[in-house]
Amino acid sequence: MRVIRMIALAIAALTACSALAEVGSYHIAHPVGWMYASPVGEMPGWAGKSWFNMEFSQANIWNQEMSVTDRRTGDIYKFKADYEQSTAVITTGFQLTPSLAFSVEVPYANHNGGFLDDFIDQFHVIGNFDRFMRTENGKFDNSFVIQRNGVNQISSPYAEGVGNIRTKLKLWLLQWNSPTPGACQCGFAVSAQAKFPTQNRREGLTSGRNDYTGTAHLGVPFSGASGAWFTAAVSKNSYNETFSGWPQRQWQQMYELVLRFALDSNFALLITARTESPLFEQKYLKYNYTYTDPVAQDAEREASGWLGLTEWRGSQSAAFVYRWGQGSSVGFSIMEDWGLGDRDSGSWNYINGSPDVAFITQMHFVF
Repeated sequence: MRVIRMIALAIAALTACSALAEVGSYHIAHPVGWMYASPVGEMPGWAGKSWFNMEFSQANIWNQEMSVTDRRTGDIYKFKADYEQSTAVITTGFQLTPSLAFSVEVPYANHNGGFLDDFIDQFHVIGNFDRFMRTENGKFDNSFVIQRNGVNQISSPYAEGVGNIRTKLKLWLLQWNSPTPGACQCGFAVSAQAKFPTQNRREGLTSGRNDYTGTAHLGVPFSGASGAWFTAAVSKNSYNETFSGWPQRQWQQMYELVLRFALDSNFALLITARTESPLFEQKYLKYNYTYTDPVAQDAEREASGWLGLTEWRGSQSAAFVYRWGQGSSVGFSIMEDWGLGDRDSGSWNYINGSPDVAFITQMHFVF
């Protein structure tokens, strides 16, 4: 019911205001990245004096329980994230001057035991793909566990609500616009962002402290309604008491590239790739295996949250977008996980598993 109320309020707000969209990218439901409200990529500029965007997604997070020992202290940490996250993100902003804008982002999340567990497993069975030890975890699970020496660090395995809000001040230094409204409001821009918690960190959706991000955006329009834009971000994350003792990395990086290929005057294909830096220092952690066979150990490690927490994690998406009027659009996309580099079992493209897959709907309106 809370999600329905949020959607109703969003629709009411849309019908009450005049808006032009700043086009942003998808939000990732990574269990720890969500606590910091990790930044996303976006176009350098905007198409009008105000905007109101909505994003809805259903993501499957699947990490088998992982136990690691802190090499420095001997503490034992456990981590498990096996659930689906339903997400609704509302972003609203307005132009202060033709080159300066301010926006606020409100992300809602709900952990649940949805249908994607079985759907993804059946896909792997039909395609005769590696099932990554899925048979050892129950389907439709809703489990989120973070422990230090057997003591729970969050109050419940379930989570729901708005854990953080994010504010942003953006300076559009070089403006280079596509002739097609909303296709690529490009050029060069920088922004300063701040995330503020709205819940207690023990509820599992926030670190409980402020975090800060600086971004740079570079975009180039081409071929009428096509374009490409790139975002680089660096974040300073505060110490997260939920992971007390863990070797936390407080400086984070994010890089994203978006390619927009116009199929005709209304339809376009968006290809997005993003990579984010590790959340913890791997060199201080020793993985505690339950298997002795090296092949089984590889499978166990890949099925856990190990790679998503201690290596560069990545995601990719493909979206079909329909645009009308002066830049209004609706897009439907599928996101999958990946990571680059020879990081696991000799593979140059490894799986980080958080989330495994997500189905996303994004809407941008112009009135």
